[in-house]
Amino acid sequence: MLEVLFSLGLIAVCNHWLLNLNMLIIYFLWSLLNLYEVGEFNLKIIMILLSFWLVSMMIMSVDLKDKTSDLLIMFKLLLICLIMVFYSDSMIMFYMWFEISVLPVLLIIYGWGYQPDRLEAGFYMIMYTVLFSLPLLIMIFYLDKFIYLNKGVVILLMFIMAFLVKLPMTGFHFWLPRAHVEAPVYGSMILAGVMLKLGGYGLIKVTFFLGDTLFLYSTSFIFYSLLGALWLSCVCFTQSDMKMLVAYSSVVHMGIMLSGVLTLKNISIEGAVFMMMGHGLCSSGLFCILGVTYTRTLSRSIFLNKGIYTVMPASTLWWFMFCSSNLSFPPSLNLPAEILLITSIFSYTSISWSILILLGFISSMYSIYLFSYTQQGQTSKFFSFCNLSHKENLMMLLHWVPLNLLILDLSLMTFY
Repeated sequence: MLEVLFSLGLIAVCNHWLLNLNMLIIYFLWSLLNLYEVGEFNLKIIMILLSFWLVSMMIMSVDLKDKTSDLLIMFKLLLICLIMVFYSDSMIMFYMWFEISVLPVLLIIYGWGYQPDRLEAGFYMIMYTVLFSLPLLIMIFYLDKFIYLNKGVVILLMFIMAFLVKLPMTGFHFWLPRAHVEAPVYGSMILAGVMLKLGGYGLIKVTFFLGDTLFLYSTSFIFYSLLGALWLSCVCFTQSDMKMLVAYSSVVHMGIMLSGVLTLKNISIEGAVFMMMGHGLCSSGLFCILGVTYTRTLSRSIFLNKGIYTVMPASTLWWFMFCSSNLSFPPSLNLPAEILLITSIFSYTSISWSILILLGFISSMYSIYLFSYTQQGQTSKFFSFCNLSHKENLMMLLHWVPLNLLILDLSLMTFY
C-alpha cells in the first residue's frame, strides 16, 4: 500500500482527469491481488477497494464544466485520507486521518454545493464530527491505562460516540440529511459510499479491546438502534425530497448494521462487512441515478418527477435495479448481509422478533414507495428528455454489477 501512496503523490501534480481515472483503475487491480490475506488486513483491503471504486465513479460523474484542477485535488486528497484511515494500525494515526477526511468533503460541499444553505449544512457536519470526536482523543491518550479505568457506560460512550455520529446512529444523524441535500452528486456518492463506513470500520476496530465493556451495555444500544431504525423507516414516507428519503434510508441500514455489530458474534461482523459493501454500492448508485434525473428535471421532488417512465424509460430501469437492491432483493449483496445481521440479533435477544419483522416490512415498503411514486403515474410537466448517455449507463452498470455478482463468492469479503 505504500507504493500506492507514493504514486498518488507523484500524480498529485498532474491535473489530467482521464490519466487520474486510469491510475485509480490500476491501483484497484493491484489492491485486488492482496485479497488472499486473512485477518484484519483483509478488512483494510476491502475498504480500500471500495474507496478506489467509488472515487473512480465520482470522477466519472463530474460534468465537463465542473472539471477543474481544484476539484480533482479534493478527490485525490480525500482518497489519500481514506487510504490512510484504513491502513493505520495505531489509534492516534487512525484518529488523525479520521478527522482530516472530513475536510475534503466539507470543501466539496462548500465549493460545489447547490444552494446557499450548504454553509449551514457544512457547519452542522463539522461541529458534529469535531464535538463528538474529542472524547475519543482523550481516551486514546489513556488507552495504555484502560485496564485501570472504571469501565462504565460513560467510558464506553467516550470511545464510540465518534463512530456513532459517523455511521450515523439515530439521534446523531441530523447532520447527514442536510449534508446530502446540499452536496453535489459526487459529494453524496462519497458520503454514502465510504464516509459512513468509517464509523462501521472504527466500531469494529475498537471492539477488539472493548469487547467485555460493550457486552455489558450492548442490549440497550441494540434496542435503541432498532427502534430508531424503525422510526426513521416511517419518517421516509413523509419525505417529498428524493435525496432526503435516500439519506434517511442510509441511516436505517446503518442502524441494522450497528445492532448486529453490538452482538459481538462472528456472523454479525461478517454481515456488517457485507452491509458496508452492499450499501456503499447501492446508495452511491441511487444518488448517481438521482443526480442524472435531477440534471434533466431540475427538481428533486417526488411529486414533480412523476411519470418519468413515459419520457425516459432507460432511467426507470436503473431506478428499479437500485430500489430493488435497496430492499435487499436477491441477488443483491444486501440480502446475505441482512440475513446474517438479523440472525445474530435474534440469537442474541429473541424478544426483538417483533421489531425486526416490522422493520423488515417497512424498510422494504419505502423503496417501493420511492420507485412507484417517481417513475409511474401521469406526468403533466415534462414531454421528452435526452436519453441516458453511454457514460451514464456505464456508471450505473459499474455500480450494479459488483453489487449483485459478489454474492456468488462471499468468501472474498470474509476476514476470519
